[in-house]
Amino acid sequence: MDLKIFTAILGHTSSVVLVIGLLLGAVLYKKLSSLHKSILYYLVLMFCIDAASYVLIKLYRNNLIIMHVFSLTELLFFVYFYNRQLLPKPKPLLLGIGALGAFYIIAEFINYFVIGNFSVKYFQPYAKVADNFVVIIMSLYFFYEKANGYPHNKLANVKLNTVILLFFTLNAIMFLPFNFFINEQSGVQFYVWNINVCIIIAFYVYLIGLIWQEGNRRK
Repeated sequence: MDLKIFTAILGHTSSVVLVIGLLLGAVLYKKLSSLHKSILYYLVLMFCIDAASYVLIKLYRNNLIIMHVFSLTELLFFVYFYNRQLLPKPKPLLLGIGALGAFYIIAEFINYFVIGNFSVKYFQPYAKVADNFVVIIMSLYFFYEKANGYPHNKLANVKLNTVILLFFTLNAIMFLPFNFFINEQSGVQFYVWNINVCIIIAFYVYLIGLIWQEGNRRK
């Protein structure tokens, strides 16, 4: 199979997995806890961004602008998720770091698409890298909280936080050399992107599994 065709199929697979997650979440919604409803909302956001990405690529043959929208949306969601769902109370430090990350992403957007002369050749996904690092910091802070307090509930959501940390760490590694892959002529960018999409699909499947388990547990 041609590599480009395989890449396209993999991208559609990601969309299909999201749709399955949304349908499952809609069926089980009343049985979900607040945390699991938040996970479902994340899948809804990802589906909306995925749909917007497809529309832009069809209309303009370029959807790189969605990277900043995606990064800002994801960052704001996880700032909320950690401060309202995973941690016992909001942490000013994490809120401050989240605000700085959001400000940086907005500044990057303005620099590329408002002030600057946008060129795909020189595009750098620093907004996504900033998003990844803010989430990594929050997930590490979660472990710090678990290690230094709340001994009666040390294991709660540790597995979820570990998966989030692993996912965003791998994502950061993939996006740091993004510009090199975009301008590389050997086709290696397709292999790297396919690996990244597989990681994303695995993350979605894990989150959908959590929704499924919670819905069935409460039957």
